[in-house]
Amino acid sequence: MNQNYRQTIAIIGAGASGTTCLIQLVLKYVVNRCTTPLRLLLFERKPEFGPGLAYGTGQEGHLLNTKAGLMGIVPGERLHFVDWLHANKAAIEEEYPDLEISPDSYPPRMLFGSYVKAMLQEYTDLAAKHDIEIEKVQDEIIDAQLLDDDRFELQSTQGETFLCDYAILATGNPAPSAFQEFKDLPQFLMSPWPSKKVLQTIRDKEASVAIIGSSLTAIDALITLVSNEHKGKIRFFSKTGLLPRVQAAQEVPFDRKHLTLPMIRQCIREKRRALRVTDLIRLFKKEVEEHQPLKPEWSIEKRTAKDTLPLLEEDLQQAYAGSNLYQNILYDMRDDIYPIWQLLSADQKLLFLSWVKPFYDINRHSIPIKNGEKLAALLKQGQLSITGSSKDLEWDGKRFVLQMQDGSTEYADFVINASGPAVTVDEMVDQPLLKQLLEKDLIRSYEAGGIVVDLRTMQVVADQTAGNLYAIGQPLAGIQHEVNSLWFNVEQADLLTNHLLEKIS
Repeated sequence: MNQNYRQTIAIIGAGASGTTCLIQLVLKYVVNRCTTPLRLLLFERKPEFGPGLAYGTGQEGHLLNTKAGLMGIVPGERLHFVDWLHANKAAIEEEYPDLEISPDSYPPRMLFGSYVKAMLQEYTDLAAKHDIEIEKVQDEIIDAQLLDDDRFELQSTQGETFLCDYAILATGNPAPSAFQEFKDLPQFLMSPWPSKKVLQTIRDKEASVAIIGSSLTAIDALITLVSNEHKGKIRFFSKTGLLPRVQAAQEVPFDRKHLTLPMIRQCIREKRRALRVTDLIRLFKKEVEEHQPLKPEWSIEKRTAKDTLPLLEEDLQQAYAGSNLYQNILYDMRDDIYPIWQLLSADQKLLFLSWVKPFYDINRHSIPIKNGEKLAALLKQGQLSITGSSKDLEWDGKRFVLQMQDGSTEYADFVINASGPAVTVDEMVDQPLLKQLLEKDLIRSYEAGGIVVDLRTMQVVADQTAGNLYAIGQPLAGIQHEVNSLWFNVEQADLLTNHLLEKIS
């Protein structure tokens, strides 16, 4: 091989996960005084590198749903974002005069996007000083071929080809796969992102809008509309009608005694069998019952088919007092959730996703108090309503017909699909690369969603990769579960980049 040849790593996706991979590769290369000539290719289909869809919304009303103290993109430094905010306080306060800078604050996501862009620029500059070549390519990789020399030939939408020795799949959130039959209707938005497209499409401020779903993404779509003076009726059209619960202003410490890793391992040892979802439910109930003066009436704890506003007002009161016991338990479990997930077999993971996930998600992935108050106000004003028994959606040629389980109907001029990301690779209609890789046996589907990797190294496990393909973030939702947490993906990028640099060196 030519002595001037540079080992080339392609990072496919320049959102927060892809950016943290680049940062760590550059930093570790410099710190470890590597001498292997290195080239990094960073691909992004959108004009902006760094924020990705989640943090490049352009809407100040879109707040982080995770407190600032967990949002550092440097491994082992979860407070790095907060430190950056303090270091740039004067400039930030000019643009965000009401911003509270603390580990417990929830800044605008676009501000976090600025942080990611700043880190990308800082480490791009560092790379240039140490002869690491970085090329940013605004294009989408849609296909890849494994060559005889174990390199990859990547193909882009613009017809260009790129050669690399290693590739990292950081492709981000896939779009929802439901309701593809409406994708060509101008009144139907397949995703709430980018928010600019929502505002360009729904120009009539009095139009009625249905948002499919009631989770964090649905709330983002709602905030996009109302923050830009939309006055028309908005309806969440959801199977469960469950809103995310409201986070306390400060995280409340909780001393778990039952739903712990040692107790779970003891359960496995004593029962002489693998962990089951029912074991986790039993331990969770035991944890709750020990910390409440009266044993809960579990049959009435189910929140479906109940009036949303009283539930939300109760959630807000609990958030003000920090007294949401379920939430306090799950937040205390933050660092244990991933190892517990690995103790579940694939069929038990599927059972969890079917039985427990909706109720787990509303507590684990909750909203800041400010957003909870905004939702309550919209419900009281009557601009927002929530349907928790949706059945089907039709287009009658003029407007959408929303059918309910009880046979009743509602109508909407526009629909925004916020039904959640596609789970299986076959459903990921907006990520053609993954579908091509699957057809060529370069990736393997995982039963609970996404693809399979070696969890020790983040190398893709498949028949044809030669060990040179890695993945991080949303493609691993089934096998890792915690991929919606940035701090978790930062830690996984640490494993990935350590292994990759060892191979190069």
